[in-house]
Amino acid sequence: MNNLLNRIRDPKGPEIIICCGSGGVGKTTVSAAIGLYGVLSGKKTIVLTIDPARRLADSLGMKKFDTDVQRVPLENLNIPANFDTHDAKLYAMMLDAKRTFDQLIVRYASPEFQKNIFKNRYYQHLSSNMAGSHEYMAMEKLYEIYNQHQYDLIVLDTPPSRRALDFLEAPQRMLNILGHNFFMKMFKPYLKAGKWGIRFLNIFASPVLRGVSKVLGKQVMEDFAGFMHLWDGIMFEGFSRRAIEVKALLAGSETLFLAVATPQRLPLDESVFLYNKLKANQMPFGGFIINRVNVSASKNDNQKPDINNLFAGSAISSELKEKLITVHRNIEQMAQSDARSVQRLIDQISSDEDVLQIPCAEEEIANLDDLYRLTQQF
Repeated sequence: MNNLLNRIRDPKGPEIIICCGSGGVGKTTVSAAIGLYGVLSGKKTIVLTIDPARRLADSLGMKKFDTDVQRVPLENLNIPANFDTHDAKLYAMMLDAKRTFDQLIVRYASPEFQKNIFKNRYYQHLSSNMAGSHEYMAMEKLYEIYNQHQYDLIVLDTPPSRRALDFLEAPQRMLNILGHNFFMKMFKPYLKAGKWGIRFLNIFASPVLRGVSKVLGKQVMEDFAGFMHLWDGIMFEGFSRRAIEVKALLAGSETLFLAVATPQRLPLDESVFLYNKLKANQMPFGGFIINRVNVSASKNDNQKPDINNLFAGSAISSELKEKLITVHRNIEQMAQSDARSVQRLIDQISSDEDVLQIPCAEEEIANLDDLYRLTQQF
């Protein structure tokens, strides 16, 4: 069995698996399959996704994804006796960045400040739209769920890989945005001395801020100033502490990053880029999962059938025979191309890294039975 799968099945194996990869490689489905594999290994498992596709809900037998934890109905899945699932269950949820941000405000601010910040228009924009906030809040939710100690395994499905890399830097990036940017430095003198109302009136005495307000509008600047007052005085310390803890969790032995790709050049190049980035940041890398690999019908040249004699004595027409032979040859060519691509990947990385290949499925993964069959390809 592949070493990666042994690590997932190991009761002392990773508690968090983060699946990264470019778009269109089946990463969401692979994440769900790993979640199911975790359950088949006897682990209570939850699959978290930021941007769930409809097909993920379908493959898990759910009507839709929700921001609340939902149990995946495994009752009708025929689990073989060799899988001892005990009381293991599979759960799933969609991550909501704004909801998570709001929960952090509730954690760190008093009810009075919560009311003020929730109605602040700059906060409303920040919590929903600022670049990096989604990645940061996903890490916060991951950290929160991990510290609840309710699950043996947490599987996180991420956005496409170059955005997924933002997870590595999201905590510090958010602190940089909210703690050290140009505007914060400009506001600092007015946040430190005297009553807030008086300081607020003095903000627009600054020539620079007065000029900025003419471009952005006075109301925008007032909303920003109000947010910065609340942020600097109430929440920065708590967020800073959490950012350090989140980063430590990502780099710890509890976590394992997987690179998901297909045999095509661009997805494989993305996976190598991700691999190098993780290694450079000393993050725990678990291996590559190459999805949708075309596999040759014969493992070596001696096993290859004689195509010209394959249909000898059959009643099919010569026209159909030629079409079938053409299809067979095309599949063999794709299999050879995929084999070369995977070998190129292997040549680029350390020989110690695991590379798990998943053959092309005959049909789209549409339900739990299909997902279970996928786990049997591991």
